[in-house]
Amino acid sequence: MSEDLSRRDRKKLRAKKSISEIALEMFLDKGFAETTIAEIMDKADLGVGTFYNYFESKEDILKYCLAEKINGAQQTFENTKEANMNAASKLSNLLMTIGKTYEENRKLLMMYMHFYRSNKHTHRYPPHMIEFQEIISSIIKEGQEKGEFRKDIPLEIMVELFKGILKTSMTSKTGIPFLENLKYKLNLFFEGVILNKETD
Repeated sequence: MSEDLSRRDRKKLRAKKSISEIALEMFLDKGFAETTIAEIMDKADLGVGTFYNYFESKEDILKYCLAEKINGAQQTFENTKEANMNAASKLSNLLMTIGKTYEENRKLLMMYMHFYRSNKHTHRYPPHMIEFQEIISSIIKEGQEKGEFRKDIPLEIMVELFKGILKTSMTSKTGIPFLENLKYKLNLFFEGVILNKETD
């Protein structure tokens, strides 16, 4: 019986993945608002009613797709947090991981943020953002406790500054390539918070 359930679960997972991939392709090609559920399910060769066995809305697909895209980044975050390296190296790895994930999924992320900025009844954070912020906070705190980072700057300020590196690079009008922009700002961040300039 459990084997039958397992097969059914796998089949449902494949169907959900197929619907989400078709929807994402249509969102990027045609536009989120312009794509209808009926069109998605027609291309998936499934009935419209079947859609609601997997998703509550088109917005739910958007969130699912983005979560799938950044699951790998989340695992890298967890691994980096536990890695045997100093706090500055950990933060650098995390920022580059976020940056590369953003570069690879820029259109999807912008679509997601556009929808959630215009919808006052939903949260505006990408999937896993709260978990990412907690990891960033724990690494900075670790750096302060080990004497790598300045203790006279409140932890909350350092977290805000670090998050600001990504935000300002994403919206930058300088013309400097995105990842290069991140690196410049990361170096300036470290200049301000590291006690020992030797970061290993």
